Amino acid sequence: MPTLKELCRAAEGELVGTPGVQITGVASLGSATKDQIAPVESARWLEAARASKAGAFLAHKDLATRLDRPAILSPFPIAALNKVIEALGLVPPPQPPGIHPTAIVDPEAKLGKGVHVGPFAVVGKARIGARTVLEARVVVEDTVELGDDCHVEPGAVLHAGLVAGSRVRIGANAVLSRQGFGYAPSPKGPVKLRHVGRVVLSDDVHVGACTTIDRARYDETRVGRFSALDNLVHLGHNCLVGERSFLAAQTGMAGGATIGDDCEIGGQVGLSNQARIGNKCRVGAQAGVIGPWEDGSTIWGCPAMPKTEFLRGVAVLRRLAKGEEKGPGEEAGA
Repeated sequence: MPTLKELCRAAEGELVGTPGVQITGVASLGSATKDQIAPVESARWLEAARASKAGAFLAHKDLATRLDRPAILSPFPIAALNKVIEALGLVPPPQPPGIHPTAIVDPEAKLGKGVHVGPFAVVGKARIGARTVLEARVVVEDTVELGDDCHVEPGAVLHAGLVAGSRVRIGANAVLSRQGFGYAPSPKGPVKLRHVGRVVLSDDVHVGACTTIDRARYDETRVGRFSALDNLVHLGHNCLVGERSFLAAQTGMAGGATIGDDCEIGGQVGLSNQARIGNKCRVGAQAGVIGPWEDGSTIWGCPAMPKTEFLRGVAVLRRLAKGEEKGPGEEAGA
């Protein structure tokens, strides 16, 4: 089993305490045993750390003098924990290059070096980058482009019009670049509109399981670099998500809606058609976003409103439910 010194090297951290401590696994502070390492992200967790039975910590560097046992120090301890987990061999090994005998790959498909195509996968006239993994039952249609080191989990369907950069991860049963939802009247009744644009996933985008992203009517549906969509998220046609934004499960964006850079979107949030959220915004769970919101907004509720306004409204409703007309210090009619 690896020593703390070896794990410190893998995590690119700084070691304090006994370097020869042997570690077999990773656990939380509450459940760790003497042969495991546990994370201590900030001073908030120091009391729990002192009560923990962990043999060592992976802690923020600012806590160097406040720990009572060996530790690996890092300015980004939670991110460094990934490297410790990998060094302990706790992640599945990479899929070997090659095409499974049951897979169907079009002769005109362009596969980069080291590509893995799993059982019963189907690949059309697509371009697949080096070392990309297509797991079992993945379907990749004609014209799809995937960059290097991508990973597509089982059952995902990548329709024509998808362009993905490098290191993109696509979750199981995700459906990307399917025809968008749009209808128009005609003399013979409603006609489903054709969508001929693209879906563009920038480098390092993560797409969760069972997430759906519709192909643009024209132009693009786009997700910016380092952004992540949780499971069961839906992006309608021509939606735009900026860089480093995170959308929690069951969030839905209607056609043409936009989310800026560095945003955090809670679960079950809904954005109406053409809704706009600026950069560095936070949206509470189940909010219904209709109008445009400026950079730095924090919004809750349905319809969405500033968080402080929403909380005041909740307080008023609670008082009314108790039969109180007004709160302390409130003027009549305020």
